[in-house]
Amino acid sequence: MLTAVDNIVIVIAVLGVIAIGAYFSKSITDMESYYLANRSLPWSLIVGTLMASWYGGNGVVGSIGYASIMGFSTWFIWSIGCHLVRFPLALWVGPRVHIRSDVTIPDMIESTYGRLAALIASVFLFIYCSQIGEITATGIIGQAAWGVDKVVLGIVVVAITILLTCLGGLMGVAVTDMIFFFFMVTGVCLVFPVMFEDAGGLMGLRAVMDAAPEFPGFMHPTAGMSVPKMIMFIMLSINVYADPTFYQRFSASQTAKSSRRAMLTCFCIWLAFDLVLVFGGIIVRANNLNVASPELAYIEMILHHLPVGFRALFIIGLFGAIISTLDSYYLIGGTTLAKDIYARGIAKKEIDDKTLVRLSRIGSVILGCIGVALAFRFTLVYDAVLFLASMWMSTAFVPIIMALMYKGKKTPMAGLLSMLAGALVFAWFYLNPLVINESIGAVDALLLGVPASFVAWIIGNRIGEDINADKIGIQA
Repeated sequence: MLTAVDNIVIVIAVLGVIAIGAYFSKSITDMESYYLANRSLPWSLIVGTLMASWYGGNGVVGSIGYASIMGFSTWFIWSIGCHLVRFPLALWVGPRVHIRSDVTIPDMIESTYGRLAALIASVFLFIYCSQIGEITATGIIGQAAWGVDKVVLGIVVVAITILLTCLGGLMGVAVTDMIFFFFMVTGVCLVFPVMFEDAGGLMGLRAVMDAAPEFPGFMHPTAGMSVPKMIMFIMLSINVYADPTFYQRFSASQTAKSSRRAMLTCFCIWLAFDLVLVFGGIIVRANNLNVASPELAYIEMILHHLPVGFRALFIIGLFGAIISTLDSYYLIGGTTLAKDIYARGIAKKEIDDKTLVRLSRIGSVILGCIGVALAFRFTLVYDAVLFLASMWMSTAFVPIIMALMYKGKKTPMAGLLSMLAGALVFAWFYLNPLVINESIGAVDALLLGVPASFVAWIIGNRIGEDINADKIGIQA
């Protein structure tokens, strides 16, 4: 559906962001400048990079798929819950992160639970940073825009992402995120009023969906989502406390105050933008109750309404959301491979900054290859997102949040048992779902993995001594 003019605009935009990455590559001299931008990110860049990084393909495209299945409850349960939990993150947790000397999440794990726990966390973090759901979204966008093979387009997008990550480091990522954030919000919101009016507004959507018996409670705030699904989404909303991009952005900000203000600013934008996306999914379903691929139908509908030139801006916004998320996680995952897996686990010694930066870039390439190999095994974008997020949260959420917020004794065994129990319980029930009954259905593995991790942390904390007892002046 894109014309030659649209494609030319897209090519110019791609060359522009690559040029930005090349410009900031000149300022990379060590890991501090590559991974943390010399801890100099201002409020404005943090707003843009948090918005772009935390939406991505799963937020912009994936939300459409889930909203077309579960209706308005997607916004009321998932969006509101997800963003409300970020208030304490901004007000209390973030400042604690900013003042820590740790560079990565495994650094914090090692300082709290020891080297072995840090290595286990590093492996799971590296897998989590593959963000395969973002690459799944590229196939849907490419099919709607050009009708190209999803794997080919996935490789192209991953190649551009790796180039941006390796060239500009965090500062290059943050600046291009700001640009992508503008295109993302503008492209999605530009045509929404027309689509909403064509669908008959709120009354028209309600009339269509209330008359569809196969979608009960579609326009109700909660009726479109089962209780286990609600609990799972609420649990996933607090995964942000273990999210490596949050940890990195707060560490890289100029001050704790600037990062806190950025989070609070994003809150209002997130809620409004989510509402637009959710209604986009509802409109897709109302237009065709039997739509097979709501995400694809949504993009085709947007492109149909936009004039030449503006279609390019919309596609740039979609791909920009994906790239801005991927490059953030590739930067973190590459650094995890270099600093936390190779230096800490294999070499077992300090590695010079030049070598660490080179290995981090190699790690970004490896993550891209993993993503392309696995991404298209999932039908919906959110299926891929939920798998990775649930795996990471089951494994690492409890040890991380206890390391940050719990002031009492913390032993190495607590971290080890917590991660192992969470990972094993999640893996078992993901492969062997626990079905309670026909009405409730299967219990999501996340809902079993996190409690198991917490119980194991409590048990492990009774074994051994606190390695930080001397530092904080308590008796183990």
